[in-house]
Amino acid sequence: MNDPKKVKDLKVGLTVDTTFLVLEKELRGFAKKEGNYLQLKLGDNTGSIEAKCWDKAEAVAALFEPGDFVHVKGVVESFRGSLQLIFRLEGVKRSTGTHDIAEYLPGTAKNIDSMFDDLIKTTLSMKNEYLKQLVFSFLHDPEFVKKFKNAPAAKIHHHNYIGGLLEHTQSVVVLCRTIFRQYPELDRDLLLAGAILHDVGKTAVYEYAFRIDVTDEGGLMDHIVLGYRMVDDKINGIEGFPRALKLRLLHLILSHHNLGEWGSPVKPLFAEAQALCYADLLDAQLKKFMQLQKQEEAKGKEGVWSDYSRRLDRFFYMGGSPKD
Repeated sequence: MNDPKKVKDLKVGLTVDTTFLVLEKELRGFAKKEGNYLQLKLGDNTGSIEAKCWDKAEAVAALFEPGDFVHVKGVVESFRGSLQLIFRLEGVKRSTGTHDIAEYLPGTAKNIDSMFDDLIKTTLSMKNEYLKQLVFSFLHDPEFVKKFKNAPAAKIHHHNYIGGLLEHTQSVVVLCRTIFRQYPELDRDLLLAGAILHDVGKTAVYEYAFRIDVTDEGGLMDHIVLGYRMVDDKINGIEGFPRALKLRLLHLILSHHNLGEWGSPVKPLFAEAQALCYADLLDAQLKKFMQLQKQEEAKGKEGVWSDYSRRLDRFFYMGGSPKD
């Protein structure tokens, strides 16, 4: 039987002999004896797994750093309901070959080009030439597009994988198109421009050379402030852009998280802003729920209820028939 090649294939008792990306590395002290053990997080584009080396931890830790690729031979065990990979010094070595980073970072399952094409078609359908020019000033900018197609939408909460920002943005656009069909009195172009541009600041918030992390700029200023600045700069470069339209669009960006603790300095103050806020929240919350349920299923957990989720602040129903 071939060794499993991906994290998603790992099961208790399997012997592993494959290459992973090192996401985290930490020496930890034993609780009841002297010395340290090595705690790792290893990953590929299907997920991540905790890994431990109990002996000669300092020697193993000196072999590689986070961001390196390592070839590991070990055994998969279960600890507190989660999988972990146990290995020894002789079972790990730094891999110096050529590796495609896309094979080792989780990414969207959807087609990047198809999602981006949908945003282009949506923009082409706009009748307001100022909004159309503004949106295309982003979507026709090669440097921005490269970041936009690859960036995650979050580090932890939802769409936290390569291409997640584009996937989330396109989903919000689809939801806003649906809202407009039910409420045709809304300003369609304003709503859709807001949907496309509401999270552009996230292209500057996250870095993902080997794991998703927050940039200094993103951590200190947040994506809403960065997005506001990016859109405002583009608007100021468009001659004759109406002041009232500028204020309304910038308000959509500033208010789309609704709450101050989520980064919005103002609440939605007109219908299109409220519609965008709920479309954004709906997609983010549903995706978070589905990602957490998928993680629970990957544990092979028995029963119809999940473990307690701190992120959702609840247990959640996994399906099947609950016991009487």
